Amino acid sequence: MMMISNIEDIGDEEIRKEINEVLMVIPMLRNLTDPSRKYAKDLKRDTKNKVKVDLANPHILEDMDYFRPAALSFMKTGKYCKYYPSKNASSPYRRFWDEEIRRCKDGYIRKSDGEWITGYNYFYWNYTPILKTEVVGERGDDGMVKADRVEGFPDIWDGDYLFYHYLDKAENSGKYGVVLKARGKGYSFKAGSMLNRNFFLYKKSKSYALAAESEYLDTDGILNKAEDQFSFINQHAGFAKKLSLKDTLMHRRSGYNKKGDSTEYGFKSERIGVTLKNKPDKARGKRGKLILWEEAGSFPYIIKSWRIAQKSMEDGKRVFGLMLAFGTGGEEGVSFIGLEQLFYSSKAYRVQTMQNVFDKNAERASCGFFVPDYFNRADCYDENGNSDVIKALGEIFEKRLLVRNNSTDSSDYAQVKAEEPITPREAVMRTQGTEFPVKELSDHLSDIEPTREHFLAHHYIINLKWVGSNAVTWEPNFVDKPIRDHPFKGTNRKGAIEIFEQPQASSEGMIPRGRYVGGIDPIDDDTTKTARVSDFSILIFDLWNDVIVAQWIGRYQKASDNYDIALKLAVYYNAELNYENKLKGLYSHFERKNMLKYLCDTPLILKDMDYVKDANLIGNKSKGSPPSKEINAWGRREQADWMLTPNSHREDVLGFKTIRSLEYLKECISWSIDGNFDTVSAAIMVFIIRADRFKLVQQQQEHSDEPDEWEDDEFFKDNFRQDQVSAYSELNFTID
Repeated sequence: MMMISNIEDIGDEEIRKEINEVLMVIPMLRNLTDPSRKYAKDLKRDTKNKVKVDLANPHILEDMDYFRPAALSFMKTGKYCKYYPSKNASSPYRRFWDEEIRRCKDGYIRKSDGEWITGYNYFYWNYTPILKTEVVGERGDDGMVKADRVEGFPDIWDGDYLFYHYLDKAENSGKYGVVLKARGKGYSFKAGSMLNRNFFLYKKSKSYALAAESEYLDTDGILNKAEDQFSFINQHAGFAKKLSLKDTLMHRRSGYNKKGDSTEYGFKSERIGVTLKNKPDKARGKRGKLILWEEAGSFPYIIKSWRIAQKSMEDGKRVFGLMLAFGTGGEEGVSFIGLEQLFYSSKAYRVQTMQNVFDKNAERASCGFFVPDYFNRADCYDENGNSDVIKALGEIFEKRLLVRNNSTDSSDYAQVKAEEPITPREAVMRTQGTEFPVKELSDHLSDIEPTREHFLAHHYIINLKWVGSNAVTWEPNFVDKPIRDHPFKGTNRKGAIEIFEQPQASSEGMIPRGRYVGGIDPIDDDTTKTARVSDFSILIFDLWNDVIVAQWIGRYQKASDNYDIALKLAVYYNAELNYENKLKGLYSHFERKNMLKYLCDTPLILKDMDYVKDANLIGNKSKGSPPSKEINAWGRREQADWMLTPNSHREDVLGFKTIRSLEYLKECISWSIDGNFDTVSAAIMVFIIRADRFKLVQQQQEHSDEPDEWEDDEFFKDNFRQDQVSAYSELNFTID
């Protein structure tokens, strides 16, 4: 019986608290520590006497050396087969190798209890020597120990057992696979093994390894690792192949030519490496038994490339090959968004799904296959490969707390979590090249997801309608749905206005001018496209309570319809809107409606900071803000500062905790310099005008020498920080 470490044996109370929390909210962890976990003998079997493996609730593995007889024989004797080589089909030699080939193709079943492994798994455990760590020193008091990397056959891991069963299920149901994983789980070795298995065992097969950059294939990539395995197999296995047709690292083709004859003879299987770089079309025409997407999180245009390759692998509903994308937590680049799409929106890409037992309280959702860091962490699994998740979690949290409490670089902690993730959400976190507090935002989003419906129930989904020429009224919208995902996955791009807090009127029933401001990321053209285009995004912000109160993101075909929604929101909240003034369409629309008062003048703070030259600002250039690289970077920093600053009206609540927009949260988490993030751009405009108004407050305060009666006003005391009360009184808010 496998032994799970006792949580009470972990001395640090904070670590125990962290472990207990994740055990409660992550279903996979609950399942792996369930005292009533089943064994293979307890499971139902199919018509071939194989147990039905439950990927979401794994059983305990027993006597797993049974499934690596060839490797154990080689480790003991230095060879696989004791029989003298013979080409005779009925010879013991040939019978031995025919059976080994069958196991490598079809898998291997233990009749006594129905336990079984897949063909890819059998080949990996028995014919794939890898580099692994071996302890060579004595452990210190902190548990650290010197180790060397040595060549040897893989250890049995329950994580590998589940991975190969996931792949088997995908391949046999005409689907593909996506794996999101922690770093250091040996997937380059597994990928190389898969390429070699097909090359040696399937006549005329083609297996491709695709990567964004050549370094992921050669240098220290999967083809480099496959090459070492290849040499070993050709030297020791009874299914070696001649290689006179193609014999390079990037392209191997088995077979031979006879002297004076250009005809190709032999097995004619192929293993091919392809570097796509930024050219998705290079994935076209790759019809193979296997296509591996190595380091898919570093793939520019992964979705487009995937779609192109998918057409080559299918004939209607017939799928004649397996595609598999690997991605490692902590990778950088906008392309990681694509891997996240493949993982979380698997069905849209014909990817094999499973119940999401990996994220916090997300059982109702589905996903691809995830390899958390608590699977098979070094020294945290038994001889049968069963993970001791309590011990692993203890080490993981110990490291996290050490980094969090001692590192001065905020991104360092996020990097540790992303590379050694407990949940998929941690694995897809951006860790560098972003101003946003990704870790905090990811945690906040994870806290929301389990009670998503309750969280959203407090929002108003509305339509706004004109009443006359300068007033609006609202009505519930039961038809349209707000866009709450990033990237957007649907086909109806209209979206819907989402109100988080209704506008607050004065005792006279009017909305104070100056309380609400807004930011817009506009568009400037009509469109009939249904594919990914830039959306129109507007946020409304309450300066008094320092929170976002409304949002609309979407796109109508006519640009003027988008402008009209922004104008109606401005009227509804009596808000001044800041916008990217590079485009002229929005200004022209407001001017035609005689509503330019709802567009803010170019903020003075931009002139004071020398971002805008104070000369001849007329027409469109006199309103809004230019979206320069420097201004946008400053606007993002302003957002990040607000997110990590306590809200003065909500005790102990940081700004990011007040965010109600799921789409905005997801954009901030995924943000990268090369991507399209419409709501982040709208928020840049919001936080420019917010900073401008706050600076005006400070200036008024600095020039106010006499006491002001407003300082003792109860309303202002309730709605502003004390250091702002006097200054805000000088702004002379008006009622429009």
